[in-house]
Amino acid sequence: MRHAEKLRDDDDDPHLDPADLMRAQKLVAYIPETFGAPDAIIAAADSHHSIRPRETVTPLADSIPLPVQTPYAESQFAELAAKLLDPNAFPQKLIVVCWHHDELPQLMAAFGAPVGNYPARWDPSVFNLILETELGADGSVSVTQVVEPF
Repeated sequence: MRHAEKLRDDDDDPHLDPADLMRAQKLVAYIPETFGAPDAIIAAADSHHSIRPRETVTPLADSIPLPVQTPYAESQFAELAAKLLDPNAFPQKLIVVCWHHDELPQLMAAFGAPVGNYPARWDPSVFNLILETELGADGSVSVTQVVEPF
């Protein structure tokens, strides 16, 4: 999923918009009710220009409780995909990943998700789309686009 909204009038602010922290709060109930309780939560590592992925999933992580894992920079989507595809890393686990929109299509390609099942370019105005990705035991990848109702 993409992080929640950023301050609309300040592209240099790395934080979520205070008014839009509500999306992060709504995910606390929405994620477990829709997909089940996550076994791990991963966000793109903080950078000087954005900590929004971590801020988006922190309320969810705190509610479970789980740590927010941030081992990969936003450009390390291939490394993240390799870790998630490793059958020994998270076997039979539900993992929530929150990333930057520019890299989400590349992350899905690195998973081997079928082209056309995810946006080829992420619309920068879209913050409420979740790409539910299932990895089959046979190595298949399926993607369902889930629109948050808020």
